[in-house]
This record gives sequence, C-alpha cells and structure tokens, in this order.
Amino acid sequence: MNRRSARLAVAVASALAASLAVALPEDRNQPIHLEAGRGQLDQKTGISVYEGNVTISQGSMRLTADTATIYVKDSSFQRMDATGNPAGLRYKSAADKPEIQGTSKRIEYDVASGRVIMTGAVRVMQGQDVFNGDRLEYDLKDDVIRAKGAGENGRIQFTIQPKAQNAGSTPKKP
Repeated sequence: MNRRSARLAVAVASALAASLAVALPEDRNQPIHLEAGRGQLDQKTGISVYEGNVTISQGSMRLTADTATIYVKDSSFQRMDATGNPAGLRYKSAADKPEIQGTSKRIEYDVASGRVIMTGAVRVMQGQDVFNGDRLEYDLKDDVIRAKGAGENGRIQFTIQPKAQNAGSTPKKP
C-alpha cells in the first residue's frame, strides 16, 4: 500500500473512530444528534438500539444506518455497531481537505480495542480517490490498517488520482 492510499485508509478509519465524538476540530463542541424511526434503551444493560433510517450527526460528521446499536457502561461509550444496506459515513477531517464518504454493510467501532471495522461491500471515497474491498480495519492504537478483498479474485482495489501539478510550473526538458 503506498503512502497516499494509506493516508486515505487512515483518514477513513479515523473518521469512523471519531464518528460519535470528533469531526473537524470545531465539531468537538457541537452536540450529537440522533434520529431514528424507533429506539430502545435498556438502562440495566446500557444497550441502546435504534432502527429505521438512523442518522447520527455531529457538526460535519454524518452516520446513516438501518440499525445502530450503542453500548454504554458506567456512563462511558464502549462500542457502536451500525448496519445498513448500506450504512454510510460522511466526514470532513479538515477544512482544506475533500469530504470522506464511505459505505459498507456494517461499521463497528470498539473503544477498548481502538478498532474501527467496515465490512461487506466497502467503498470509500475522498475526492476522486476510491477504495473498494470487503473489509477495512483500522487499529487506532497501533496505527495499522488491514484491508481484505472480496469476490472471485479476493483483492482490494484502490484508485488514486495523481497529485495536481502547480499550474505555473513547466516540466524541465531532458
């Protein structure tokens, strides 16, 4: 994986990991909004299940899913599982960078292990750069990305656009 594709994967995974807490730096102070067709909170177990066109947003971050399950223990966020056909994430990591858009059948975030996992028909775009595969896992603690392919050939696919050249510069002649 080259540096640019690794940066894309890191940005996507970072976005997922931060999806319920942080987007753009100024988003940290924004409230978290959750909308769903229905929901259930079990205060004994700390498990909340939201179904029906679930939308979770905070500032520039927006997570959509058919179902989102949030696990809380001792008033602390532990884990989130979002599923959909597809589940989606839109996120702007910095004001000067293109928005990251990702979809997959499942998005999991585990705070304790520091892992974000997207599985099932994963597609992530940032600008014109695109990643396709069956599984993308980002280990936040060790800063390690693992990607796995799907389909007959079981391969991942990256399309990375070349960096734009400075309009005022001209190439040197050999």
